[in-house]
Amino acid sequence: MKIRLQLLFKNLLFKPNFWVIGIVTAFTFSACNFSNTKNRIQGNWYGFEEDSTYYELYVSDSLIVLHHHEIGPIGYDYRVEENLLVVSNEAGIERIWRISEENNDAFTLTDSLESIRYNRMEIPKDFFLSIRDSLSYSEFKKEFLKRFSKRNKSK
Repeated sequence: MKIRLQLLFKNLLFKPNFWVIGIVTAFTFSACNFSNTKNRIQGNWYGFEEDSTYYELYVSDSLIVLHHHEIGPIGYDYRVEENLLVVSNEAGIERIWRISEENNDAFTLTDSLESIRYNRMEIPKDFFLSIRDSLSYSEFKKEFLKRFSKRNKSK
């Protein structure tokens, strides 16, 4: 049996098709994403509170920043588990939201207290990049205030 396996591998090593199929298979598997939990909420979003106050969410791979005019940007750790968003703060308090994805440009978070719809927004400056430089962050804050004023006037 050992001799037959060695002959099989020797024959395959010298066949060009064996190498082509092997390389194509390796590239195919390396390009595949086997992760079942794609982060659907990563990006920049805006929403409104019940009193129609405008605010924005900036979502990275592990941090959600709520940017509200009166309280400023506040960061929360989070994780996504299937269709649940688990948000926690430094005090260890967790809040669990159900994510209902309407399309790539909107989703709704619902828990026992409220339901909030978020819409994707394209902004020229990224919040997470702007906080690395005070001048860039100052410009980001000015742009937020412009969006805030425009959205609150229309309500």
